[in-house]
Amino acid sequence: AGTVNTGGCPDEDACYRQTKSYAEGQMKILSPEGGKLDMLMLDYPASAGCDAIAGQWKAFEELYTGGQARSIAVSNFSPEQLKCVQAHHSVIMPAVNQMPFSVGHGNDTVVADDAAFGTVVQAYSPLGTGSLVRDELCTSIGQRYGKSAVQVALKWIIQKCVSIATQSTNLQHLKDDLDIFDFNLSDQEMAQLNAHSGLTFVV
Repeated sequence: AGTVNTGGCPDEDACYRQTKSYAEGQMKILSPEGGKLDMLMLDYPASAGCDAIAGQWKAFEELYTGGQARSIAVSNFSPEQLKCVQAHHSVIMPAVNQMPFSVGHGNDTVVADDAAFGTVVQAYSPLGTGSLVRDELCTSIGQRYGKSAVQVALKWIIQKCVSIATQSTNLQHLKDDLDIFDFNLSDQEMAQLNAHSGLTFVV
């Protein structure tokens, strides 16, 4: 997957040209032999408004229809900004909107909001920038399943029908992140985690 950041572009034409140019640069780096990227993501909506966002998305749609990416996506888009894309798109809506989402966001409406556009939320900072690693509630629930607080926090996201963007330089951590499909949180545990906002830590 590749990412493009043209959030500072000033108008529709400039946003189209910059986004197209930056995306093609990503293609050369990530797929020098001309193969398809699995996903190309627009990191930020243009701050200049809807017309500028329309320019960004036009560039992405051309790359998609040109067969350079299997899917195109966005990050940090509000419902209003997705409405802008919906009003101007000619081919396809974003497959994914990558947003900060973790335990502590249980009252967020982002999943339902994005689903109205046919867009799936993908969680970045799924551990709350690391604060959930030692969270008391996640740790307590994890002990019932032989899982860590991290695995419980990630499982909560999956059961909210949200995908996850996670990363680590530690191979074991990556393996542990995948080891969350042999248990399910109960309705009561999901409700506890949905309501969990004042995080407390195990020391």
